[in-house]
Amino acid sequence: MYQESWKRFYVAKSRPDEGTGWLRGTQLVLMTSSGRLLEGTVKGPDGMATALQEVVNAYAKLPEPERRPGPVDGEIKPQPSPPAGGLVLTIYDRPLGRDAKLKYRLPEGDDLGGLRTHAPHGQRSSLWLKESEWKSLVPDNPEKGRTLDVPSKLAKRIWLYGLVPQTLWVVEESWKPDSIRAGQFKVTVEDVTANQIRMRLHGSVLLSAPGVLHTWPDRKFVKNIENRYNARLEGTIEFDKAKNQITRFDVTVLGDFSGRWFAGNKGWKEATTEEPLPLGFAFELDTTAYDLPSERRRPRSFMHAYVFRTQEEHYWDPDAWLADWKKRQPK
Repeated sequence: MYQESWKRFYVAKSRPDEGTGWLRGTQLVLMTSSGRLLEGTVKGPDGMATALQEVVNAYAKLPEPERRPGPVDGEIKPQPSPPAGGLVLTIYDRPLGRDAKLKYRLPEGDDLGGLRTHAPHGQRSSLWLKESEWKSLVPDNPEKGRTLDVPSKLAKRIWLYGLVPQTLWVVEESWKPDSIRAGQFKVTVEDVTANQIRMRLHGSVLLSAPGVLHTWPDRKFVKNIENRYNARLEGTIEFDKAKNQITRFDVTVLGDFSGRWFAGNKGWKEATTEEPLPLGFAFELDTTAYDLPSERRRPRSFMHAYVFRTQEEHYWDPDAWLADWKKRQPK
């Protein structure tokens, strides 16, 4: 039942008596427990609650059989807990525009060729860090001006798993284990007081992976292309000495993306290296991750929960992921 509903949604061929499945203005998919697609629209930057209430009101008017829960088969899998003593980073991504002075801003007018993604606002993902990983960012003997390299595996995890543009790829693409073409990532101590260490994260990265451009929704092959992201990273970390924990992790990533991206009902489009698409990411601490019960906790990222669903160890070790991937490549 749910597979049939998802197929109708994915190929944009819903039944005449149901909605499209989209909560327009987001990437949320709306479906009843009986498999009927719903729809709604977020109107304005603060319109989510109103839009969801309108969907609920429309749902309440459906015939009772349409609202009756159907059987759900399969194993119940509760949300796993993040690692003890670790950190959970929330990540937002979104396409941007540039003004006449090439300064980044929100898209407007003819930006992105006048096209827009289905979800115009920042889309959320996450990255889990182990205690040993975040502690590797805090120098044992912090001195103002001291600069250290971010450990290689942590840098790779941030680049490969954190810089996945949900707005552009709608979970159809991901970076490959060999996607890092160049990169540097450093942490510099900016200030040390009796209570706190403030550090600057800074670096750059170039990511590249093969992609396929096809038509939508019939998915006819157009051509092979390269997905490419060339970006700089800047941010601030604050470490509370009394609490012995990082209390701030704010990082911004800005750069140029070229490759395929999804323009909603306009289908898949190509951003070229001559006319790249400005793309930004923002990282922040999820301060609720260790306080909420599992059923209310934000879900894991697409990379964590899906790409590595049978290989959890590769989520924590990108070098092991690369080694395993190389073994699987045709000779």
